Amino acid sequence: MNIYLPAGTRAKKLVMSTESPRPQWARADLSVDVRGESCPIPELTASKKLSELAPGKVLEVVTDHQPSVDVTLPDLAREQGCAFYSERVGDTYRVFIAKP
Repeated sequence: MNIYLPAGTRAKKLVMSTESPRPQWARADLSVDVRGESCPIPELTASKKLSELAPGKVLEVVTDHQPSVDVTLPDLAREQGCAFYSERVGDTYRVFIAKP
């Protein structure tokens, strides 16, 4: 499932994307690998790294925990007004969160 919230906006809801390929902004400046971890570790790790990231930069979260991709990471992005995009490769998800 891909979710895309345009960067630089503070939309109230997430919009499903049928975009292909990956949006141009979804290029990692910093990547964290939380494979093997379950809630709340992926969200807590992403939140900490986002707080350290400069505005305009993109965080990539690599995870194999689907609930994080479906619920907690999109919620984190929405709460912080960030753009969010996810893609699945096998059993692994690559999540991109762009800090406004």
